[in-house]
Amino acid sequence: MSHPIKSEPSLSASVSSTASSNQSGSNDFVKKLFLMLQEDSYKDVVRWTANGDSFVVLNTNEFTKEILPRHFKHSNFASFVRQLNKYDFHKVKVSNEEKMVYPYGEDAWEFKHPDFKINDRGSLENIKRKGPSSKKISSANTITNGGDFTSSSSVACNHNLSQITTAQSHLKDQVEQLRAENKQLHQDVNVLQTKYKTLIENIVAINTFDERYHRSMGILINCLLQAGIKLPPLDFPNPALMSLQQPTTGLVAQTTTTNIPNPKFHVLLVEDDNVCIQLCRKFLVKYGCQVTVVTDGLNAISTVEHTKYDLVLMDIVMPNLDGATATSVIRSFDTKTPIIAMTGNIEDNDLVTYLQNGMSDILAKPFTKDDLYSILSKHLLTDESKTAAAVGVTSRNISISGPTLPAESDEDPLLKKQRLQ
Repeated sequence: MSHPIKSEPSLSASVSSTASSNQSGSNDFVKKLFLMLQEDSYKDVVRWTANGDSFVVLNTNEFTKEILPRHFKHSNFASFVRQLNKYDFHKVKVSNEEKMVYPYGEDAWEFKHPDFKINDRGSLENIKRKGPSSKKISSANTITNGGDFTSSSSVACNHNLSQITTAQSHLKDQVEQLRAENKQLHQDVNVLQTKYKTLIENIVAINTFDERYHRSMGILINCLLQAGIKLPPLDFPNPALMSLQQPTTGLVAQTTTTNIPNPKFHVLLVEDDNVCIQLCRKFLVKYGCQVTVVTDGLNAISTVEHTKYDLVLMDIVMPNLDGATATSVIRSFDTKTPIIAMTGNIEDNDLVTYLQNGMSDILAKPFTKDDLYSILSKHLLTDESKTAAAVGVTSRNISISGPTLPAESDEDPLLKKQRLQ
């Protein structure tokens, strides 16, 4: 099998004299290619495949710059591909599914010929250059030029298709990476939400402990003073005077309850706007509800934790803690009490957020007293009816409508505002 590269007697016998030089060159090309693949130093750039029935160019840039000039006296990868096409080499197509396990990478070019195999030098004699063998040289040249043009166009199309396929594969990889990153971000957000809720619960616990501490210290100080014990100056606020120390402007973060005789329901109003507090409280009282008012989310959590309410009207934007977060914390220990969001932010994303945090319904601002009545009727009348049925009260017609609202001329000036801002 160790024949000299240039001795090809079978080649000259198989072609006509008019194309002998071209045919001789074609065999030289195939043998040069075979010898090139025998070089172990090129295996990172170009080498035989594992089966030995094809070869693969792993790095087209390195192959074009370094190897082609050494063996073929040019550095044009497209020209190299055209030459392969003339000797009936075919580029191996790799499907998208096969690319997932393809060992040579997405940018590799694999070529195959039935008679071009590793360690099979004798079969090289069977590889012939495509083209005419018996026509005149002029006709042969014309056809060859036409074939070159067609082959060149085909190679260009294949190259463009390969580039598109490679770009598509890269985009697919990027989409998968984005999906993985998105999944990781969701997991991180869930962890942060858990930590945030735990932090809020700890803040609420500390706030409750602080209130008890102030009350206990106030009782202790008063007892000592009543016993005639003179106390040194203390840098400690007197709990009885804390309301006096609050700023007069803005809302005081405290709890106030409006009591009425025989209330039908107990409603917690969580709101930081004074006008809205006064209007809502007057409407609720007229509808037969006892009203407790707190002005921030932290106080709302502490209040609901210690007192059972029939319904909670929760503002969203408040100091210390927003209404949505306060609701999510309340839902960790109270899953039944209706909590109604009062807000002017009623975009779809906002509504989804409120409901995901555990809110039962939405009362969009600005709202009328009829809107408020509808919410009360929807969430309180049903519960009250169930309670009445459970104790066997069937003759009493339960209603939350309360006393009929007086005419506008007899109302307090604040009640003349039909819409709550």
